[in-house]
Amino acid sequence: MDKYTIVSRAKIRRSWMVEYERLGSVSEVCRRFGISRKTFYVWHRRWISSGKRLDSLYERSRRPKSHPNTTTEDVARKIIELRQKTSYGPRRIAFYLARDCGLKLSPFRIYRVLRRAGLLEKRERRRRRKPREYRVERPGERVQVDVKYLDKIIDERHPEGIREYQYTAIDCATRLRYIEIYEEISAENSVDFVKKALRFFPFGVEVIQTDNGTEFTYELLPHVQVEHPLDTYLRSVGIVHKLIPVGRKEYNGKVERSHRTDEEELYRPKRFADVEARRREARRYLHYYNCERPHSALNYLTPFEYLTKLTHSQGVTYV
Repeated sequence: MDKYTIVSRAKIRRSWMVEYERLGSVSEVCRRFGISRKTFYVWHRRWISSGKRLDSLYERSRRPKSHPNTTTEDVARKIIELRQKTSYGPRRIAFYLARDCGLKLSPFRIYRVLRRAGLLEKRERRRRRKPREYRVERPGERVQVDVKYLDKIIDERHPEGIREYQYTAIDCATRLRYIEIYEEISAENSVDFVKKALRFFPFGVEVIQTDNGTEFTYELLPHVQVEHPLDTYLRSVGIVHKLIPVGRKEYNGKVERSHRTDEEELYRPKRFADVEARRREARRYLHYYNCERPHSALNYLTPFEYLTKLTHSQGVTYV
């Protein structure tokens, strides 16, 4: 509020006091100026106690003098350390602080701490087409498969650098995942990966869902007249191969989101001496992802915990 407005309003209040001294009736003053008796008495007390000075009728700041709910420096330090170590967002940080430290903080309070510390990146919001929703209730009802391109690693054996590719399979119901890293993308590696994934999952798989890459299908190559090796294998074991619409990665959203988690928690924070070190760390992280990492989409259960809960509720036991 500017100085002119403050002074102008104070002069209006002073006119209340002058009129009261002339009339001697609070009720009449309030009726003439359209104010309540409570409002008049508040300003009248200030006016009298100050010796009838105009500045006593200035509006005072309503900013609180104390902040009892302010996050302490110790708690803020824990929030910042967890963010720097894991890159977790406010909701996941709130879960870990409650579980490991007994600190119950709202995600919004954590968000404000991170924002003040400059640890939140602004992401460009893109308008996304909403994919057709489908419900998956049974483990193995639908498994999404995709490939993630890994950064090149330069070591003694590969001075020019070598790029590898991570095949990923994720169960839509339980978020249970299996990964393998290969030196190339090919139809043969796709079949090999799916065979290993089917042995890994402790339940039968009904549908394998992929994009339209040539490592998965020849649907976009009409001149190729032979059946894709992956289609041949899946048909032989009684599994349906479902393709997502062309250019609609959101239909494979669960495996795409898991790849972003891999990048944020595994590949970006670490530096690997060679490809063998990266593969060892990827296997370790797979166990962590399935057995130790709580998932917000699963009400902060791990995929194995959710699978156990789900199968018990359905009266099914997987060996």
